[in-house]
Parts: sequence; structure tokens; C-alpha cells
Amino acid sequence: MINELVRESEWHNLFPKVDQEYVWEYPMFRGNSLDTNSFFAEKNRAISNNIGIYIHVPFCKYRCPMCSFYMETVSTTDFSSPYTDYIISEFNGYSEKFELSKRNLTAIYFGGGTASLLSACDVQRIVEQILQAFPNHEQLEITMENHPNFVSFEYLENLKSIGVNRVSFGIQSFVAEHLKTLGLLQTPEINRKILQQSMEIGFDTVSVDLIYRIPGQTKEQFFSELKEVVDFGVSSVSLYSMTLSERQEELYQKLPSTDTDKSMFYDSMDFLKSRGFLHIAQPDFCLPNHINQDGLISWKAPQGEQISLGAGAWSFFNGHIYCNTHNSGKYMKDVNANGFSFQQMQKATIDDLMSRYMVLGVRCLKIADEPFRDYFGISIFDVFGQEIRLLKEQGLLEQIGDSLIVSRIGKYYIDNISKTFYSPANRCRLQPYCYGIGKEWREGNE
Repeated sequence: MINELVRESEWHNLFPKVDQEYVWEYPMFRGNSLDTNSFFAEKNRAISNNIGIYIHVPFCKYRCPMCSFYMETVSTTDFSSPYTDYIISEFNGYSEKFELSKRNLTAIYFGGGTASLLSACDVQRIVEQILQAFPNHEQLEITMENHPNFVSFEYLENLKSIGVNRVSFGIQSFVAEHLKTLGLLQTPEINRKILQQSMEIGFDTVSVDLIYRIPGQTKEQFFSELKEVVDFGVSSVSLYSMTLSERQEELYQKLPSTDTDKSMFYDSMDFLKSRGFLHIAQPDFCLPNHINQDGLISWKAPQGEQISLGAGAWSFFNGHIYCNTHNSGKYMKDVNANGFSFQQMQKATIDDLMSRYMVLGVRCLKIADEPFRDYFGISIFDVFGQEIRLLKEQGLLEQIGDSLIVSRIGKYYIDNISKTFYSPANRCRLQPYCYGIGKEWREGNE
């Protein structure tokens, strides 16, 4: 079973301690998986008509030491064409069973793993198949995650010609010593070259991930890197405080202090604001008109729904949270035989849906009451009055009109705030990625 109960002290650091378990999925799985036939038996009304499609590419040339997610190492990209065939087959199953044409498609997102191991022609095949099912996609954002080592100028040009208008790069650092500490194999020169090429090609949005609080990193070094990213002209930046996997235990004693972490967070937030960036979600900043639509679908209240395709993909659709089989071989066999390859599925209860609105909504720093009242027939202030009062007393939330705003102090404590809104049935259950290295996620490549 996934998401078994843990002790309260293992689950939640209480304010003023910061909780750094990254809350990205909700609700948690509880008990045995639902019979998937019931998933197709009824159509559940969504809280928002917006929908996104996520394509998971769980393949990498090597595993980064800090990664605890499900992935499979490959030596070639021979998987691309057959894997794409199954992605398309899986998507066709959804389009046949659900009225997707009535939904507003706002985002297609290729992630991983290393999404850029997919060939450009296979990316095109997937995009074209998806667009056939959605006549409403006028403001569509198509994102491709790219590893700096596995893209070329020609590949990026091909992506743009296909319609990819947002590219994201896991740059992480421009300092060779820090890349080595992180166990990453790209170089500062490669990082700079690929960013320059992306700017020359002219994507609508170029996004960069950076890591701070790296062992041995000073504030001055990090801000030099952050300034370099902004000076490149990128329009979106995601900042992640360093977390360590079980393969990096020897680095724990070398991590900069929590006070340094907090200082880096607030100073970087202020710097980006001074350069015209908006703080649109924790941990995402962007220039106006470059907001990541996939992030809004996943988190912003009222959340949209997301159909996720591929081995190991996570979805919230038709009132259910579920994940696909975390093994590419079994995934393809299942899709070939049944059209789908569900590993675990749970129908969201009313309590799940209400708390999901809040738990994920705070990641985007503002929660409006009106959509909640329209859907559930009751106010967030009536359902979550006690939790809201506590968070306001702690200085983490503010109220403006009928909306809740995450305060400046609260932005550092997003996961503390999220966990305050967990329903009783979800308390003391960890995020799915905390189990990403377990045997149940990796076995089955026979």
C-alpha cells in the first residue's frame, strides 16, 4: 500500500519550524486501489472546465544522486517511437470514453525523467493527436522539459516549429563545483550555451530551474548565478531549496543552516521582484504574461483537471486521483491489452475535494472563496474557519475581501500551510514521491 500512516512528528513540522516536504499531490492514497471499472462508470463534474495533458517520459541516461523519483536508465533513444505509440493509444482511450471536446485545453506538458529524449517527430505526433480531441485550445501552452546535455540547436528549432512555445531547463547551477556536489554531469559551459541558443530561437517562454542551499555555496555565489539567469533574458525561474536523497546522506552535515536557507529565499524573492518578476507560485517566478499554465491547472484554486499519460504518470481527472504503472514494460503491455495501465486509483470524497482546493491552492499564493461557494454551496470560511484563524494568528495568511492571501512570511512556509488544511483522513500520510525509490515502484522490467 502507498502512503501508509507515519507518526505526527514525522509528518509535519509545526510553525515556526519549516516543513519541507513538497506538497504537490492531494489527496493521499488510502487503502486498496479502487476497481478501475468504476472510473468509467460515472462522469463527475469538475470544479473548473480547464484541463491539461501531461506526458511522462520516465527515461534518463543516468540517475542524478538527488533524484528519488521513479525512472529507468536507457543507453539509447530507441524507446521513443514505440513508447509514443502507446502514449497515443492511451490518450485515444480517454478521448473515446470522455467528452473532451467540451473542455478548455490550456496546457500540454512533456516532463520526466528526461523528456527531451523523445524525438521531435514523436513529440509532434503526440501533440497533433491531442489537438484533434480539443477544439478549444486558443491559449494553449506547450512545454518541453529539457536536459542541457541532451538537446541541440536543431532539436530546439524543431520543437518550436511543432508548436512548443515554452521550454524548461534544469540548469541548477553555473558553478562547476556545485554541479559536481549535486552529481550532475552537465557543465557551466553547456548550461550557458543551451540558454543562449534558446533565446536566439525565440521561444515565447524560457524557464530555468536553480537550486540554492547547496553544500559549500555562499549567498554571494547564488545571487551571482540568479543574476546571470535573469540577464540571459529568461522569462521564468523556479527556485528550489536543496533537498537530499538517501544517496547523499554524507552531505547533511554540510548543508547551510536553516537561517541561511530562509535568507536566500527572501532575498531572491526580493531580487526577482525588483527585476519585474511576479511570484506566481511557490517556487515559481515569471515575467508578466509568462505564467506556467500547467502549474495553474495543477494548483491554482479552482484547480483544473489533468490527464497524465505514460508510465509512472499521476492524474487527477473525473473526480479520481490515480497513477499509471511505474514500469515501462508493464505499462506498454497493459495499454496494448486494455487501453490503460492503472497502478493505484482512489475516488476523491467531498472532504478530499474541499481540502484539495485549499491544500494545493495555497501554492499559488491566493485562494478565492467564490468558486468554492459556487461548486460546494458553502464558504471556505465556514468549512475551514478554525484553520484560517490559526494561520492568520501565525501571520502566514491574510484576508483581503473574500480571498485569502499568503503573506510574505507565509511564502517560506507554504508546506506548513498546506498541511494545516489536510482532512483527517489524509493527515500523517506522506507525498507519493517519498516512496519513489521503493521496490513496488521499480520492479517488473522483466
